Order: sequence, then structure tokens, then C-alpha cells
Amino acid sequence: MKVMPVKPPDKGLLLSSHVDFTIPSPFAQEHLYYLIQYGRYQCVPGYEVKRDFLDMYLCAYVRSGSLHTFCGEQSANATAGQLVLMDCRLPHRYYVTEPTEFLWFHFSGGESAAYVRLLTGGTGICFDGNHEILQYFEQIFYYGDKQMCNEHRISVCIQSVLCCLAVPDAKPDIPEVIRPAVEYIAEHFREEVTLETLADLCHVSVTHLIRCFARYIGFRPHDYLQEQRLRHAKVLLTGSALSIEQIAEQSGFNSASHFSRVFRSREKMTPSKFRSMNF
Repeated sequence: MKVMPVKPPDKGLLLSSHVDFTIPSPFAQEHLYYLIQYGRYQCVPGYEVKRDFLDMYLCAYVRSGSLHTFCGEQSANATAGQLVLMDCRLPHRYYVTEPTEFLWFHFSGGESAAYVRLLTGGTGICFDGNHEILQYFEQIFYYGDKQMCNEHRISVCIQSVLCCLAVPDAKPDIPEVIRPAVEYIAEHFREEVTLETLADLCHVSVTHLIRCFARYIGFRPHDYLQEQRLRHAKVLLTGSALSIEQIAEQSGFNSASHFSRVFRSREKMTPSKFRSMNF
């Protein structure tokens, strides 16, 4: 359900700006990513928003100018073609120091909290945008502007924006910055692999390596290494008669007990139980 748009009252907003609200249905609030408020803002110096708490999330795409943003302990200056993602439950502030145009929406629901935590916990609150993300913004506004807004389409579009931020470039399978580490793990997962070795291969610090893995792969390096070992172990469990001890050794685990402990933690069952499932 929608309410009629209103003129934005904020200082520094030009009259050409637009803001609108939706009233999410109970189903959307329980099961979907849902839109709360959205707008197209053209603003000049003097525009500023400062809050201690707002129980929702903000995504803003800068079309021109720049948007200075602060959220919790993070800050960024988003310029044309970039967007910011903010957890508004934290103290936050954003303002402009030059004529600026940006699209924005407040949202919640689904796995919003987990997504925002994942995305902003790695490289910060500012991201590079692209034509695909901008199209999703336009679709969100299009479906939101309908008298009976399409909550399901909006949910898909919000999630698509978050997915694009999680995997910013769909062309390369592995970003070049961490490609040497990923390829090394593929060849040496049966051996001891240290963060220092991986960082040296990529010519970056250990801290930056961890951030890049979390940003582009979705795992910390150690967790990614464990996943590769588990994948290999699953193949051996279902395609060989090797013992659990042999599989643990051939998959890079220190011992059968270590292997079993990691396997139970990830798969919620023992290796023997997995083997008995008859894939």
C-alpha cells in the first residue's frame, strides 16, 4: 500500500526533489526485503541529516556532486557513480558541500542486517556503482510509485542491489588482487598454508588480504581454505573406500578428530553419516 508523495522539508533541498513512503504489508515485513521510504534528491550546501538511531538501512546512489557520510566509526565521501550503504541503527550523518543529486531508499526485512554487516564490515560503507545497480534503483522507484506497489518485485530488486555490491564485477571469476592466493590454495590445500604466505603472493598486507577475501569471496582466507579441504573430503567420502583417517590426511587436516570436528561444524553431521547418505 502507498501513500501520496510529499514535498521534502529538509533545508538545502531543491523543490525538484521528491520523497515518498510505502506501507509494507505484514507479509512483506515478515518474509521479504521491503521498501520504507525513497527519494530523488537535488540539494545544495546546507543539506544535512543527523540521527542517533533509525531502525532501518539506507542505500544512496550519487548521480552528481558528492555526499559526505558518517556511520558509526566509518566515514566516506561518495562521489558521482558511487553509493553508500548505512546501518541507520548506528549514529549517522550525511551532508553535501556542493550541488549534489542522489537517489536513495530506506529498507529492511529479509537478511538486511546480515547483508549490511557483511558488506560494510569489509571495505567500508562506500561502493562503486554501475549501470546494473542504477537500473535496480530505477526499478525500485518504478514499482514503488505504483498505487499498489509490487512488494515482491521490490524485494527482488533490493536483494539484487545487495548482491551486486557483494560481487561488484561479474566478469572475472576471481579478482586479480587475490587471484594468486586462490590459485595457491587450490594447489596446496593439502599442505600447511599461512596467511603470511598468501599475503606475500598477493603483495598485500595480511589485513588487506583478509578484507579482500571477505569482500570478494565471502570467506576469510582460513575459512576458504577449510571449505576447499571439505570439498575434497566430500569427494573422497562419496567416491572412495578410504578410511576417515586417510581422508583427513589427504584433505589437509591435522588429524581425523580435527577433520570430524570441522565437518560437524559445517555440515551438522559426522563424516560417516555423510558417507552413508548414498549420494
